[in-house]
Amino acid sequence: MKISSGVYKGKTLTVPKSGVKPTSEKTRQAIMNILQDFIAGSKFMDLYAGTGGVGIEALSRGAGFVVFVEHSGRVYSILKSNLEIIVGDKSKYRTIKHNALQILDILPKEEWDSYDIVFADPFYQDSSRSLDDLHETAFSLLKEGGVFVLEHGSKENFKNYPGLLSQKFYGDTVLSLFRKT
Repeated sequence: MKISSGVYKGKTLTVPKSGVKPTSEKTRQAIMNILQDFIAGSKFMDLYAGTGGVGIEALSRGAGFVVFVEHSGRVYSILKSNLEIIVGDKSKYRTIKHNALQILDILPKEEWDSYDIVFADPFYQDSSRSLDDLHETAFSLLKEGGVFVLEHGSKENFKNYPGLLSQKFYGDTVLSLFRKT
């Protein structure tokens, strides 16, 4: 997998053969196109970061700072390696090895309500209760006017969730865009 645009365009991500569900290049480009008006200088959180593709793409396109959250120890090591090789400058990012749904338990209160963008791409088989919790967590992290992009399977329905602005369908993948107002 390669970074598709921006200052890191063409850089290759290391991706393990199993244990992750990397966001495809087509979907990453769609996410960045959706976020193009929000990304420059933004404070961005990539929940379920995996090997870092979406967050690195955000940095590549001008995000000011990205927090990567990944729970798997094996994948977290690959994430850190990808960031060191591709980004290098540690002042542009932070990594956290923790469960995305419990991130509020370890973040200082001053980081709540401080993110411009939260992106999440959980495994599609997560329960609807987990997705309810994820929506609540994302909205707790966002500042007023911030956006939450959720990549999910087409069988999940978010039409009744607060702040839903739009949904884009890419086969079995859906990008739901929410805004905190």
